[in-house]
Amino acid sequence: MKCLIAKIKNRSRTITYRKIISDKTIYNKPNNLKAAVAYNPATLLDEDTWYKIENFSTMEYCQEIMKSEFSSVDYDRLDKREIEIIDYLCSYQEGIFYFQNISKSNLQPKNWIHMGDDYEYVEGGKVININKNADAIYVQESDVLYFTNLSKITGIFKGISELYREATDEETASFLNNSFIELANDFSASNVKTANRKRIALAVDVLSKFNSNEKKKVFKYINEYCPNLKSQNGSFSIGSEEELKQLLWGIEQRYYTTPVGKEKRLANSIITLN
Repeated sequence: MKCLIAKIKNRSRTITYRKIISDKTIYNKPNNLKAAVAYNPATLLDEDTWYKIENFSTMEYCQEIMKSEFSSVDYDRLDKREIEIIDYLCSYQEGIFYFQNISKSNLQPKNWIHMGDDYEYVEGGKVININKNADAIYVQESDVLYFTNLSKITGIFKGISELYREATDEETASFLNNSFIELANDFSASNVKTANRKRIALAVDVLSKFNSNEKKKVFKYINEYCPNLKSQNGSFSIGSEEELKQLLWGIEQRYYTTPVGKEKRLANSIITLN
């Protein structure tokens, strides 16, 4: 079975889908999904690769439509007046769900030329552009969600943004108030920008898994690679965004030394090996 449906915006909290067309292959399954890596905010994707989340049906942001047997008869046809309130597309194709986010600009009436048997100019026509690749792919049989950009699918899977969230003002201030940090140059939570707030959220999670001995080892490791952060009382002196970033990279253990040449390096991306 193949069916393209659209999730439309409404005032109700109930998710409402409308059927657009059936028996059409809208998206092709990428041939490189086997090379997908488990999602980790510290991992940057290579070109033409995907993130994956396994056992996706057990997570709270998995939609009910993905957990049950799909049937096109369950959905009413999309009214043309509803095109302007489409939230995203979902194409079901033989056990695989393909999702594409739809932006407001994508739904604005456009002037265009239709190239069929003859050229036809259409003024103020309503067109839904289909991307070459879906923003997310869910394979029902293996229970795996694939995607390349988390921000593109946060509107589709509500709550999934928690996988890479920013630390709140309170969490940022609390982190900077740790005993292993000594603030300098009037640096405070108000100076911390988005990138470091995301790193703080990760760092808090990492530190929560360490016992006291492991924390000591990590702090010693940071001192070895970032001697400029050491304060007079033994804590880390943080007086700028750059210094905070160095500390957070250290907590993630991104620093390493090459076995040949003993060159000190920083890992811009991390993939955990099994």
